[in-house]
Amino acid sequence: MAIRTATRSDVEALDRIALAAKAHWGYPDADLTRWTPELRTSPQSIDTWPTLVAESDGEILGFAQLSLVADPWELVALWVHPSHVGRGHGRQLMDRIMAVAFAAGQHRVHIDADPNALGFYLSCGAKLVGEVPAPISGDPMRVRPQLELARTPGVSPCADS
Repeated sequence: MAIRTATRSDVEALDRIALAAKAHWGYPDADLTRWTPELRTSPQSIDTWPTLVAESDGEILGFAQLSLVADPWELVALWVHPSHVGRGHGRQLMDRIMAVAFAAGQHRVHIDADPNALGFYLSCGAKLVGEVPAPISGDPMRVRPQLELARTPGVSPCADS
């Protein structure tokens, strides 16, 4: 597997991966439909925000993207296609995208996480700093964890954790 910078020509594949990954958690179709616009990657964001893809033999397996709009920067996407989950691709993407942020002087990154990904982010060293209401069909009390991952000099945030 290799990690490279995304290009505009990757957008369609990135959208398919994000939708498939979100659907993997078993969310109701009505909620997936409602979230589809938020799960899409805009071609303009590829040009202006750090976006990395993991690929093997020309197939994109997953991707990560940072938004530079807020301070701290925000991890707005980290998706791995369900057929490749559990192989370390998410950890490698997380490590590389955080290295990009840290190299740019960002000492911490905000993560607005899906509840199903909380354990992953915590295992990478992220700290829970809050939650926001995010009700869905059948679960009116659902919340999205809000996390921060801070820089520890000389330590990769997620590699081999």
